[in-house]
Amino acid sequence: MTRFITSLEELAEHPPRHLILLYSGGVDGTYLLQKLQELGTTVTALNVRIGDREPSAAAAAQARLFGARFVEVDVTDRFFAEFAPAAVHADALYQDQFPVGSTLTRPLMAQTAVRVAREHGGDVIGHTATYMQNSAIRLSGSVAALDPGIGVAAPFLGSDLPREVKLAALRGVGISFPEGIHSIDANPWARVIECGSLESPENLLDESVFRWTRSVDEAPDEPVEIVLTFEAGLPVALDGEPVAFGDLVDRLNTLAGEHGVGRSSGLEDTPFGVKNHEVREAPAATVVIKAHQVLANAVYTAPEHAVRAGIAREWTGTVVQGGWFSLLGESLAKCLADLDRPLGGTVRLRLHKGTVTVLSVSAPNGLYYTRLGKGFHESMHAYSYTPWLTLTTLPSRLRRFGDPE
Repeated sequence: MTRFITSLEELAEHPPRHLILLYSGGVDGTYLLQKLQELGTTVTALNVRIGDREPSAAAAAQARLFGARFVEVDVTDRFFAEFAPAAVHADALYQDQFPVGSTLTRPLMAQTAVRVAREHGGDVIGHTATYMQNSAIRLSGSVAALDPGIGVAAPFLGSDLPREVKLAALRGVGISFPEGIHSIDANPWARVIECGSLESPENLLDESVFRWTRSVDEAPDEPVEIVLTFEAGLPVALDGEPVAFGDLVDRLNTLAGEHGVGRSSGLEDTPFGVKNHEVREAPAATVVIKAHQVLANAVYTAPEHAVRAGIAREWTGTVVQGGWFSLLGESLAKCLADLDRPLGGTVRLRLHKGTVTVLSVSAPNGLYYTRLGKGFHESMHAYSYTPWLTLTTLPSRLRRFGDPE
């Protein structure tokens, strides 16, 4: 049974033998390293790189300063092979508003941490998520699902220390951090910004926080057109050139971001009934999901489209709340990938000043009547419509619920 440590007090009372700490070099993780050193706990600081191919020398130096072993694992290829495709199959937009971000990376980080814990003999995996972050359940729940024998330490759930307290403690040992007021979480699919002036949705949006996207005013006056090719629901080519999924995302982030595509602002529900305000930019995700939706509309029958939409919403909600490795999460993901088997073809899009306009779609399995030829109309001319209308209207005619006035 998984053991959970949810405060700094519990951590001090029951220190792990060997803790694998998910660590990227930030304030929270570095402060926790300091506390763990004081407790005499053996620590392996694990930096899971997703999209960032360069090793983190600063994080390694800080980890070693506190006596921790430092391990880095680049899982970018796995992200594009297993995690980002699931988001495409589901058109994964949180509450139909904006592309999910850390929802995709936290399960992968937990999976990597479990593997490293087994390799290095770790008995507990630690992270720094708070009760206002859904990453708390995404990380903790994923570890528990993958290996119930490994404990989870999430001490900032119950110990909500101000950032200033952590910074002061670290300054005392000669470590300082930039005075940035925003918390940023970035992966190739989305860059999410929160805290500071963004804490409240009532504040005017500070557009200086964006890095991947231009404002509409600064975007080029001339639009750009692109063509995305899909096979089995996933993009495989850009403008007719075959390209790996990860490279395609990188190119679209640059191109669509230049044209101001992919900015969004919204509120994410927490497990405790309140909402957390986040701003994000996801240029490539916005374009890919739009094209995927267009193909789905062209190919699926009405019942298939309706059922798939319900499954996609359920999967998205499940994984947002930490259920990536749950029975429901895994089963729904397989179903969505299976439903996408007939989704192939090309979608031409125009990117212009923050907008994505569909110009054309061509799908070999499309059900639009113009690709069916004269045979379709000939068969429809031979169809007897009276029985169809009689049977279709039968329930309404028998029940007579309508008001003739």
